[in-house]
Amino acid sequence: MTPDDLIQNYVDDVARLLPRAQRRDVGYELRSLLTEQLAAEAGQAGRPADEAMATALVLGYGRPAETAARYRQPLILIDPADSHRFVRLAVIGVAVIWVLGLLDTFMRHPIASAGDLLTALGQWWTGIGVGALWWPGVLVAGFATAAWRRRARPGAVAWRPRRFGRDQVSRLGYLAAVVAGGAGLFLLFNGQVLLGSQAAPEAYRALAMDEGFLRERAPWLVVVLAGHFVLYAVLIVRGRWQPLTRRIEIALTLAACAVFGWVISAGAMFATGPADQIVKVVLVASIVVGLLDAARKLYRELRTAPYLPTT
Repeated sequence: MTPDDLIQNYVDDVARLLPRAQRRDVGYELRSLLTEQLAAEAGQAGRPADEAMATALVLGYGRPAETAARYRQPLILIDPADSHRFVRLAVIGVAVIWVLGLLDTFMRHPIASAGDLLTALGQWWTGIGVGALWWPGVLVAGFATAAWRRRARPGAVAWRPRRFGRDQVSRLGYLAAVVAGGAGLFLLFNGQVLLGSQAAPEAYRALAMDEGFLRERAPWLVVVLAGHFVLYAVLIVRGRWQPLTRRIEIALTLAACAVFGWVISAGAMFATGPADQIVKVVLVASIVVGLLDAARKLYRELRTAPYLPTT
């Protein structure tokens, strides 16, 4: 990694922690300051700047969160430099606990009417809904311990430059996702193949799909899922995210959530109740996770502003 790349890496990490309106000015200022200081140190050393010299320079400025805190007013929670990370982890943790609790509630209380839904939601809220607030307390203890450790041993936690950009993707990971998704989609419509040829007739009937679902809703379900597979194939070929592909992914996620909601509310998917209930619970969980993921990515997309020209 060249010294310029390392400095840009550091400035990028700092700028992402700043409000949108500040990023361009702070990015230019910080990059110019680091570049000039590196050139001065190289002149004093009588040799060209290298990665080790640039690393020592940026580490002297502190963690990106600490540098960003000098340019903005942070939230006063635990260590000011960790405030935003604390809030993000608290929200994500509580949301995950709520989703898992909701799934457990729906599994134990089948939904057959609007009254059943309200009853299940009431039981979920008084149990898991309020009880999940233990998670922020655990985070407070964890962040307080981390802040104490940094103060006691300042050099124990040092920033390290990324060797790969944020936009790069794991081709193997996305290929595995396409294969797993295709297999899951095949088994959804052909679950009886898992039974083999020796199962009882009742087992085959339990996995038989509703004719109305296959005729009216299944094609739309396949379309939105195939859209994700095509997007992942494009990412595998290109090897990196781009603004357009990020926005397409958000749109596909929202479309999938809408189709899942329609599939759930429009009638049965399987001919028997137990299989239909289990698949619908999984789809409800997918909707919740998908909406949270789309909101997170949309927020990140809206607040991301390039502050340095791309090269």
